[in-house]
Amino acid sequence: MNLNAHILIGFLILGACTINNDPTKEQQVAVPLSIRETDSVVVVNLINRSKIYYDDNISTAPAFDEFLTEAAELAKKNNFIKPLSEIYSLASKRYRNRSDYGEAINYANEALDLARKIDNKSLLANSINMAAVIYRRVDENSQAMQMHMEAMEIAEATNDTFEQSVSLNGIGNVYLGLKRYHASIEYFKKSFDLAVQQKNVLGQAINTNNIGEALKNTGQLDSALVYFYRSLEYNSQVNSEVGYAICYNSIGDTYRLKNDFKQALKHLKQALVLNEKTRDKINVSVSYSMLGETYLQVYEYTKAIEHLNEGLSIAMEIGSKYQIETCSRLLATAYEKTEDLKNSIRYLKISQVYKDSIFNEASLRHITVVRAKHEADKSKYQIQQLNNETSLQKKLISQQQKTILYFTFFVLAFVAGSILIYRQVKLNAGYKSILMQQRLLRSQMNPHFIFNALSAIQVYILENDMENSSKFLSHFARLMRQVLHSSQREYVSLEEEKNMLNYYLKLQQLRFVQPFSFTITFDKDIDEALTLIPPMITQPFVENSVEHGLRSIEKNGLVEVRFLRDNNTLIIEIEDNGIGLADAQILNKGGAKHESMATRITNERLQVIERMTKKQCSLTITDLHSDSAQKSGVLVKIRIPIIRSDSDLNKNQTSTKSRKIFGKWIK
Repeated sequence: MNLNAHILIGFLILGACTINNDPTKEQQVAVPLSIRETDSVVVVNLINRSKIYYDDNISTAPAFDEFLTEAAELAKKNNFIKPLSEIYSLASKRYRNRSDYGEAINYANEALDLARKIDNKSLLANSINMAAVIYRRVDENSQAMQMHMEAMEIAEATNDTFEQSVSLNGIGNVYLGLKRYHASIEYFKKSFDLAVQQKNVLGQAINTNNIGEALKNTGQLDSALVYFYRSLEYNSQVNSEVGYAICYNSIGDTYRLKNDFKQALKHLKQALVLNEKTRDKINVSVSYSMLGETYLQVYEYTKAIEHLNEGLSIAMEIGSKYQIETCSRLLATAYEKTEDLKNSIRYLKISQVYKDSIFNEASLRHITVVRAKHEADKSKYQIQQLNNETSLQKKLISQQQKTILYFTFFVLAFVAGSILIYRQVKLNAGYKSILMQQRLLRSQMNPHFIFNALSAIQVYILENDMENSSKFLSHFARLMRQVLHSSQREYVSLEEEKNMLNYYLKLQQLRFVQPFSFTITFDKDIDEALTLIPPMITQPFVENSVEHGLRSIEKNGLVEVRFLRDNNTLIIEIEDNGIGLADAQILNKGGAKHESMATRITNERLQVIERMTKKQCSLTITDLHSDSAQKSGVLVKIRIPIIRSDSDLNKNQTSTKSRKIFGKWIK
């Protein structure tokens, strides 16, 4: 396609854009495509034209035809890296199918480098799989395996199940070439499962046929036939004539091995018809040679010679040395059977010549591919070295520029640091004093709580109630583990505090003859896992509700613990429907003192929190009966600032220390 053709396509596209299909609009100005967008469309069209031309002229068309050449030039001009990579991949595949593995690997490496350049994971996995197939063809199985595995890792990382399926199929084919048939079957099955997941019927057909080939090579001919017929069904769903031909050849060859020559000939003839229809001459030659071999086994030497000569003629035409060697070898045997020793010797010589040529060519291809790989690796290494040298030079220049700035900054920082060190030492001492006070106050709570819990356990033991005492001890152990865990920390999450209250209240439920219930609720905008509070700050008041509020009532008791949010303040409410403060003091002379201890320690803890966070905290206790004659019980309300995480806490503490350095505590 020349420049005039490009211009014509551009005008056609622009013309299509200017057509006004809306009669309600009097004027409508079309937005034309840019030159770059037009070239992008042209590149795609050229690639498609190349595919059509190549399929129609497979035996004569060059691998890198004029369409691909022009598409590559346009792609380079506009820096269309993805289409250019696809062009090189297509050329690599064509050279590979023509056994020109040196050119194939060169184009495969070009495609691979471009895919890495744009970091297109799907294209990269596809390019690696394509290159791996070439290495398989020249028996570089270790390199092929490595590349299929690399493609597999990329596909798994991007959840590209199609390329995963291709990689698994490639690994299976490597094992098939190494005659490790059982391993190959496992990978073909994994690839098949992914094809099912994608609803990729063609992938299912390919993997099913591959499994059949592996089974055929292990002598499991009946099982192989099952898979070949299944592959035939899948190919029928996508109406793949190439797939039909492959299946018929596989089925025919399997029947030949089973000595069922009637079925073998039937399916091989069907394969020949389809191969001639698709005009793939190499497959046509293969069909003729397989039919000739089958006729040879049933003693129909004339038909064998006829079909083998047809296969040899086509092989000579397309230059397939492997097929020439196969047909010549079988013809030598056929002529020997007919006692035509002259022709037998002639074809035997031809067979030997091509056999040696194939061996030498395979060795040469292997050397060519290895050399191409070495050159590619060498070029990459040189590029990497240049990049490293450039980076090093830039780094040295940058370091020299920064040295002056660092020196100036160091002098200023030294002066400022000297001033701040003294105040920082004083700040640390004060901060440690606050933390020690907080821990001391909390440590007073733990023995107080443990004493009451052990008293409850003693009751069950004295009553010889082994079942409940065992259950109580089990719950108590869990509760103590939670308490000990939280006692090592200044703050715990609301979730942990809730778990501790759950354990405690369930223990208390076991003690009470008169049942009581409890609820623990949270505002919907409170995150239990991230919101922090001082440990066991609610437990003393929950204990008061149970021990002094609910013990003496004649109705079902209820304890409600609510965690509410008011902007940046956490409100904790502990409410019961017990006898209230006044009656509790009358019934239990020690009650006032007990409550006084819990209230005093909690108030002191809240004062420490105020000093650390510079935010107001409060504790209020209300006798509900004094507010309303219809109500009974006590409502405890604790207000503390919301701390959302350890990082937030550290941030607050650091901020506090910073403020104290300058002698300005914010009240």
